[in-house]
Amino acid sequence: MRAAVFDRVGRVRVDELPDPTVEEPGDAVIRVTRSAICGSDLHFLHGKAPISSGEPMGHEAVGVVEATGPDVRRFGRGDRVVVAFDIVCGRCWFCTRGQTQLCEDFRNLGAGVFGGGLPGAQAERLRVPVADVNLLGIPDDVGDEAALFVGDVLSTGWYAASIARIAQGDTVAILGMGPVGYCAVQAALAMESAPGRVLALDREPARLALAAGAGAVPIDVTTSHPVTAVAEASGGRGADVVIEAVGSPDAFETASDVVRRGGTVVIVGMYAGETVQMQLGVWWARAIDLRFSGVCPVHTVWEAAMEALRAERVDPLPLISHRLPLADVARGYELFDRREATKVILLP
Repeated sequence: MRAAVFDRVGRVRVDELPDPTVEEPGDAVIRVTRSAICGSDLHFLHGKAPISSGEPMGHEAVGVVEATGPDVRRFGRGDRVVVAFDIVCGRCWFCTRGQTQLCEDFRNLGAGVFGGGLPGAQAERLRVPVADVNLLGIPDDVGDEAALFVGDVLSTGWYAASIARIAQGDTVAILGMGPVGYCAVQAALAMESAPGRVLALDREPARLALAAGAGAVPIDVTTSHPVTAVAEASGGRGADVVIEAVGSPDAFETASDVVRRGGTVVIVGMYAGETVQMQLGVWWARAIDLRFSGVCPVHTVWEAAMEALRAERVDPLPLISHRLPLADVARGYELFDRREATKVILLP
C-alpha cells in the first residue's frame, strides 16, 4: 500500500509499505476512503515532536472495515467507520471514568515513538487496535468527509466548548480560526446554554470569513488590538470565556489579557516544550479559572458530536479548502504549513 511518511524535518514523502494485517484479537483493518492533514501533524513536520524518517504520518481517517480479529464484536466487514485519532484500551481506571486521553495504554496514530509507534492514517489502509473502542459507526445519512472531522477536530472543538461551561448570554472569545478553533465556534453556538456572542480572533482574512459565516463576530488581530476589541464587544469587562486554540505562548498571553475577572480560559491548543512566565498573583487576584484540555477524550464526546452533525447543528465541511490525491501529500503539507489551506483532505 501507499502511505505518507516522515522524510526529514520540513518534508514528507509517499512510500510503498506492506499492507497492515490483524495482529491482535481486537484489531480491525480499515480501507481508508478519506484522510486529512491536521495542525498537530505540523509539530512533527517541524521537529517539535520526535518522529523517525520513514514512519507513517497522520491520525484522521474514515473508511470501510476490511478485516477484524476474533474479539471484535461491534463491527464487521463492509461497515463504514470513523477512527479515533487516539487509541485507548477502554478498560483502565481512566477510561472507565471517561478520561480516555489519560489512558494507561494511550497511543496516538501517526506520532512515532511519541505516540506509541502506531502507523499513521494518511495511507490506503490502517490497522486499528481495540476496534470496538476506537471505531465509531457512521450513520447512513452522514457522508465520509463530514464524519472524518468527528475522529478529531470536531470532537476536540466540541470538548473545548463543553468544558468551558458556557452560560446563557456569555461573551466567548476563541483565539485561532484553524480547524479546531472553527469547530469550537460552531460547538459554542450549538450549546444549549447559548452564548450572547462568540468572537473569533485570527490574523487570516479567509479564516475570519469562515468564522463569520458560522455566526461568529470576526476580529482581525492585525488591525484591532485584541484587548480593546474584546472589551468593546463585552461592555468593557472582557470575555466571560476564552478558548485558546492556537498552541503558542503569544496566544496564551493574549487569552489571559482578554478574559474578564472571574472568567474562564480553556487551553485546547497543543503544547510540547514551550514555556511562559506567569505572574501567579495576577491570576490569583483576578480569580481566573484556567483549564487545560489536554488531548481530547474523543471517545467520551464523539457520539454527541456525530449527533450534532446529523442534526445539522454543526457543519465542518466549509473548512475544506483542498482535496488532493495521497500522492500529492507533500504539496498538501506545504499549503497547510503556509496557511494557504484551512483543511486538506487526502484521497487514497
